[in-house]
Amino acid sequence: MNLLCRFSVCVLLIAMTGGCTTVGATYDQLPPGELKGKLLVRWIEPDTFLFIPDNEDPLVFTRSNGDRVMPGRMLTDGGSIPRPLWILRSYSPWGYAPAFVVHDWLFEMKHCRLPGHEQYTHRIAADVMGEVMKTMMISGKVAVDKPTLWSMHAAVSSGISGDIWKNGECTPPPIGMDARKPLAEYVISFP
Repeated sequence: MNLLCRFSVCVLLIAMTGGCTTVGATYDQLPPGELKGKLLVRWIEPDTFLFIPDNEDPLVFTRSNGDRVMPGRMLTDGGSIPRPLWILRSYSPWGYAPAFVVHDWLFEMKHCRLPGHEQYTHRIAADVMGEVMKTMMISGKVAVDKPTLWSMHAAVSSGISGDIWKNGECTPPPIGMDARKPLAEYVISFP
């Protein structure tokens, strides 16, 4: 994607997020961490996905400061990327799946008041997502794409995202959902 097109996407993302005053962190501002374990997602029905932690090798992101985020069982949509942007390279709701799942988990912790939620803020959750993205880029799992990291960080740092952080509801997966036969199951492993 050429520079003008990337700039347009960034402007569009910021405009769609309420013209936030917070500008996304740059690639160089976010430290990498360590990503390990399996990401297991079941596609239950269109737009409904269930993240299930692997019992033997759970997905864990360790931040550069030593904090660990280990997502639990939850419903997820991957990245909440506006549908018109899906046509652009790097703006798939599953292109940075581990980063999106970790970010969703921090919101789930906050909304459901799960243990440890007090140590996170909306801004820290945005930083963690950016750190996972950078870690994926450094590991070679995805290409280094600094403008995409910046624009996605700007979007999840926005006022709209902050309102969802403050006012979102706890939505645990319904009991019995695990027993439902999924349309598909996806597993990604990290060393």
